[in-house]
Amino acid sequence: GGGGGGLGGGGGSRVSGGRGCPGGGGGGKRLWGVEPGARGEWPTLASGPSGLGDKPLAPPGGVFLSDVSPFAWTLLGVNAAAFAVWAWINFGGRYGRSARYRLPQPEAVDPLAQGSDAWVPPLTDANLPEANLPGVAILSPGRNEAEHLPAVLPELCEQDYPAHHVVFIDDASADETPAIAADLTERFSNLTVVRNDTEPPPGWMGKCWAIQRGYETLTQSRTLNQSKVDWLCFTDADIHWHPRLLRTAVEHALEHDADLVGVTPTLRFGSAAEAIVQLQLVLALGLMFPFEQAMDPETDFALTGGAFILVRRSLYDQIGGHEAVKGEMVEDLKLGAALKAAGAKHRVALAGDLQWCRMYDGPADMWEGLTKNAYAGLDHRWWKALPLCLAVLLFNVGPLVYAPFAAVGLILSPGWVAAIILSLALVTLLLQARALNAARKLMRLRWPYAWTLPIGSAACLVITLASIFAHHTRGNAWKGRRYPAHP
Repeated sequence: GGGGGGLGGGGGSRVSGGRGCPGGGGGGKRLWGVEPGARGEWPTLASGPSGLGDKPLAPPGGVFLSDVSPFAWTLLGVNAAAFAVWAWINFGGRYGRSARYRLPQPEAVDPLAQGSDAWVPPLTDANLPEANLPGVAILSPGRNEAEHLPAVLPELCEQDYPAHHVVFIDDASADETPAIAADLTERFSNLTVVRNDTEPPPGWMGKCWAIQRGYETLTQSRTLNQSKVDWLCFTDADIHWHPRLLRTAVEHALEHDADLVGVTPTLRFGSAAEAIVQLQLVLALGLMFPFEQAMDPETDFALTGGAFILVRRSLYDQIGGHEAVKGEMVEDLKLGAALKAAGAKHRVALAGDLQWCRMYDGPADMWEGLTKNAYAGLDHRWWKALPLCLAVLLFNVGPLVYAPFAAVGLILSPGWVAAIILSLALVTLLLQARALNAARKLMRLRWPYAWTLPIGSAACLVITLASIFAHHTRGNAWKGRRYPAHP
């Protein structure tokens, strides 16, 4: 309401006729072709050669989500696709059925507490007489595992199983691992320790080479051969075992006439960051590798993790042992696939209370481990990785962005397109939470973790991109070794 001639001033000169700006009398200046409007109104486009006449100017953000905006329609299409994907995951796919496949537990499992719809019976007395249980050798490679060995190796040696032997392969550890392993051999007569100081030959991954050296020792041992080892069990040196795990898994294999059994452990976490990121892995494995599909003999993939792989020794020898997967970064999955391709009948089960682990010791260890495996799990194929990254961005992370963006657009420029985008985004977030809730129950985490999918997916997206970059530049690192890049 200042003097004449000012913007919004009263009674001054004007450039062209029209109404005054809000808050002032007539005579305000037209700014960037926008005609001053009445109090409380959005300004209009001035009349002129453009022919736009008195068409209202869209408020901030409204131009993007107006009912005729190409951007709004594109966003609507992407949002609808995200909704369709998560609706199918929840109601049309096989996700969630894997919870039915669980080994018998030390105590009866409440299906509601564990995210399962099938009652899991408690362990009872052994189904098979001890004389009928086959001989088993447990092979466990470890590198700098001093923190875990004092608890883990006794658990392996003290299994409630009459005929088993443990071979621990010390893969050139530089910490207290050798001393701890040597002390434990004095306590347990069924423990053999193999020290591997030889670096992997060209083309071999460190873990595969360590297992190969351990198995060579096993085959050359007269004592072990006399015990008639019919089955081999591979496990990592940081996995905790219940005393009945081995017996239960062997009986499960014999009951189903299986040649190959993969057991998935229950994960434990040291921080919220570990839980949020690794829940995405549990969900991804459930989506990409459903148990029923892995056990289908018509499919070509297996679900075998480093925590527990039980296989008939004759079949393992048939494929040439770990030499068949010597150059694979994710050798556990590849070993299972090779065994299945050779004719192995495959079974998969959740461990429940029979096996558990903390997969990574903190964020730094998790970063190194996941950047090693993420791109390798996609066979180092960029044409697999990039579409997956795009899908994660649009369908997993996107709805958390679409919802507030659409809400702001709806407030500033009401329209049915923005309303639909907002509704779809909110429903999609609910569907995401429903899907992740099943994984959350399996890992026995509190309910708020069910809502962490967008955040966890964003972290996994960064990890995958870092894995791709590392693989094609400096190579991936793990346990003090760096594996060469493959441009």
